[in-house]
Amino acid sequence: MNLTSARILIAGGETLAGAALAAEARRRRLAATTLSAAETAGWASATAIEKAIGAARPDVVFVAAGESGGIGLNRAHPARLLESNLRVALNVLGAAARLRVPRLLYLASSCCYPRDAAQPLRTDSLMTGPFEPTNAAYSAAKLAGLVHCEAVRQEHGLGFFAAIPSTLYGPEDHFDPDHAHVASGLMARLHEAKQRKAPVLSVWGTGKPRRDFLFSRDLADACFFLAENYDAAQGPINVGPDEDLSIADVAETVKQVVGFEGDLEFDASKPDGAPLKRLDAAPLRALGWRPQTAFADGLRETYAAFLKPRH
Repeated sequence: MNLTSARILIAGGETLAGAALAAEARRRRLAATTLSAAETAGWASATAIEKAIGAARPDVVFVAAGESGGIGLNRAHPARLLESNLRVALNVLGAAARLRVPRLLYLASSCCYPRDAAQPLRTDSLMTGPFEPTNAAYSAAKLAGLVHCEAVRQEHGLGFFAAIPSTLYGPEDHFDPDHAHVASGLMARLHEAKQRKAPVLSVWGTGKPRRDFLFSRDLADACFFLAENYDAAQGPINVGPDEDLSIADVAETVKQVVGFEGDLEFDASKPDGAPLKRLDAAPLRALGWRPQTAFADGLRETYAAFLKPRH
């Protein structure tokens, strides 16, 4: 599919991934509209969703919707996160299928993989074991969206598929420690500690878990690439870089970008989450796509956005 002449709808324009997709669409001068949780009663109004999709008449829908957050939010509000993401999986994908949208890319999560799956994570490991306990409810809901894509393709013959991104960061994040992704949440906390000249900042966990980090603009670029080039019949596909970093390395790099002069102290009494999550992105590389943004460069751009006044 050539997106130059396509009508595009981005569900979840208020999320990090959705805002990055909208920004990339503007950069490419594509015909894109967004749909938000606020317009759909938190994705609970199937009528509002179907009406919006029907009015947009999209050739392709990108689904970046649903509430997400860090370990703290997942532990405090597992039911809320599950309900938000199940509503997206049911109502957005269901409406798009009923309206015969020819192409849909659903952004799942690396949390869909079993906690103890072999690394790097390959899509044939999905549904082969239990989730990481700290975010099992959220993971189940995101997996439901992935499976819904498979079901729609099987029953209706539409080009629905899921992309599974690695841990995101970028200038479109909300920088709220509860809802922000790992790097952005650390950035907000380190900036605040810098402002008050704190001697030490405590970081959850041991710092030993490792994650692969993907800049939001690279994710958006990958999504548009996949929408144009990927055969949906091949099922879900990973989107990630070729390296992983420890949380301690991430915290130290964010510290340098922010300019915090105190020390980092890791609180091992707090949960780490999965010890390692690294996506096998070889199938995407074979198609000819790779990320363009080095981690430190992306962090500097993210911090510049953080420093701008927000209303």
